[in-house]
Amino acid sequence: MNTEQQTTNNEQQSVKPDDGLIVLKNLTRRFGNNVVLDDISLAIEKGKTTVVIGPSGCGKSVLLKHMIVLMRPTLGEVYFKNKRIDNLDDQLLTGVRAHFGYLFQAGALFDSLSVAENIMFPVRQHCQITRFSAVEELVRNKLKMVGLDGLQRFYPANLSGGQRKRVALARAIALDPEVILYDEPTTGLDPIRADTINELILKLKGELGVTSVAVTHDMKSAYKIADRIVMLHHGKIIADGNADYIRNHPDPIVQQFIKGEISKKELEQLHKASVGSSVRLPCDVED
Repeated sequence: MNTEQQTTNNEQQSVKPDDGLIVLKNLTRRFGNNVVLDDISLAIEKGKTTVVIGPSGCGKSVLLKHMIVLMRPTLGEVYFKNKRIDNLDDQLLTGVRAHFGYLFQAGALFDSLSVAENIMFPVRQHCQITRFSAVEELVRNKLKMVGLDGLQRFYPANLSGGQRKRVALARAIALDPEVILYDEPTTGLDPIRADTINELILKLKGELGVTSVAVTHDMKSAYKIADRIVMLHHGKIIADGNADYIRNHPDPIVQQFIKGEISKKELEQLHKASVGSSVRLPCDVED
């Protein structure tokens, strides 16, 4: 048995519905003949931050969407608070989803709505509003938490990329969720703005006691915010532990990813590939 197979078998443990706040049990997701998640079992501990890493296309975002049943598994089960949720109808799922906040990769703000209206959106969806003054106070409070109070009347087009991410985060916490799911929270941001998001993730965990799950390629962010890091590869969990454990993991696939290095085989193929230097254009090019 090779190292990768040993790691896969050792890292993934069987789980029970009451092993965590969120539990994925023997989860498989196929798209046609393509198996994206392959018999995944994972328990998310309450009050902790779990970061999911792995190469592009390995199923990180698909895994995240199953936790809130934006996607349903081909096989397997999803539990929240010891209750199975992947088999619920959409009406019942609406109540479950009120316990979750979701920060989408691109923020997913509504361009036609102001900052305040964007933050109000989930409140309007899940609550019967009787006092708009209370909603205005809620919006102000959430914007203060992300350092943007005063931008209520602005529109997304008037904001920087970092500000849009922070408004989207304010919207994600509008209903005081127990769980926040982060899909590539620092993608597209410069290092300083990315670290601002990292600090906000830590702040929300500390002040609100939320359970967080983040998927990312950003190892600096992963090491900073994670209590636990899980790595996916070919639809399987191949590494699972704290930051120090991941840094020193024996699997070369894990080391290649966390160091951001191309493999020797890929490098050889890259250099063997012809760049077409001897091919001439089928026309004359004027100087």
